[in-house]
Amino acid sequence: MKDLILNSEISKSLIYIVDDNIQNVILLENLLNISGYQNTWSTTDPAELLEKLKHKQPDLLLLDLMMPHISGFDVLNNTRELRENETYFPVIVITADTNPQSRDLALSSGANDFLTKPFDLNEIKLRIKNKLVTKYLMDQLRRSNDHLEDIVAQRTEELKKAKEEAEKNEQKFRLLFEANLDEINLFHIDEDGPGNFFESNSASEQVLGYSKEELKSLTIKDLDTNMSPEYFKTNFEILKKNGAATFETIIRRKDGELRNVEVKAILIELEGKTTVMNIYRDITERVKYVNALIQQNKIFKEIAWTQSHIVRAPLARMMGIIHLLEDMNFQTCDPEVSDFLKMILSSAHELDGIIRDITEKSNQNQIFPEQ
Repeated sequence: MKDLILNSEISKSLIYIVDDNIQNVILLENLLNISGYQNTWSTTDPAELLEKLKHKQPDLLLLDLMMPHISGFDVLNNTRELRENETYFPVIVITADTNPQSRDLALSSGANDFLTKPFDLNEIKLRIKNKLVTKYLMDQLRRSNDHLEDIVAQRTEELKKAKEEAEKNEQKFRLLFEANLDEINLFHIDEDGPGNFFESNSASEQVLGYSKEELKSLTIKDLDTNMSPEYFKTNFEILKKNGAATFETIIRRKDGELRNVEVKAILIELEGKTTVMNIYRDITERVKYVNALIQQNKIFKEIAWTQSHIVRAPLARMMGIIHLLEDMNFQTCDPEVSDFLKMILSSAHELDGIIRDITEKSNQNQIFPEQ
């Protein structure tokens, strides 16, 4: 099957014949036609050949050496550059010159084969076929190479663009990474524990007091004051399950100062390793503010308790005495005294109502309920 395809392909080959003897030209044309080669062109004028070669190169050139005005050697010399730079085409020299020096000169000038007249028909058919098969295979190889070069060039361009895009993204990431006001650290992690920090942004230096190079020799264990085997295991399990976790902890700066931080931990794959990106937000001032509010809330509760128990106790006793006098019938008292007692009782009820309101509002408006 492959031989049939090959024979079919080489039968389409373009063959040029150049010989000053028309009888030799006709003989070669008939031989080619009988062999199945239909795409031939011939001339007895080498000058005509040289002009035609400027526009189209053949798959094979059958060339006579001994010709007037322009010899076969001249043709070989004039077409040497063309055959070296353009698509390869073989040349078979067919000549009556049996001089070994002519043979050597023809082959050294670029001829691929050399036959002397009279030639054997079967031999020349085989040599023509061999040269055309070689030409066909070389063309196939060249086309394959060109195709591969195109693919390589395309892939190279794609890789170049991908690299440029990756570099742009890396620059964007680096810019965002460094410009972020929150502290960001990256470290590899496994069941044995966290590895050293291998990447930290500028905010880390400010928050932790360590330089980036110093941080590379530290792990999260050196910073997190809550770190323990149980603490690590619990948080690592949450990370593996959810891919992220948010929690609060206390970290120790290089100078020993403790800072409250909110941690956003994100689990990612980086360079084939399980990696944690920790984003820390310093909440020390917020914690102080919350603690101050809690303390203020405690004071409010103490004030409410004082109002409810200490202030109301004598007021209740005073109101009890007034109620006792009231039961004794104010009518028996001097009218002026009776009015005065009623005014005291009314004021006592009013004061009691005010104390109740203050106590209720103090209980309702607690900033943080008692734990």
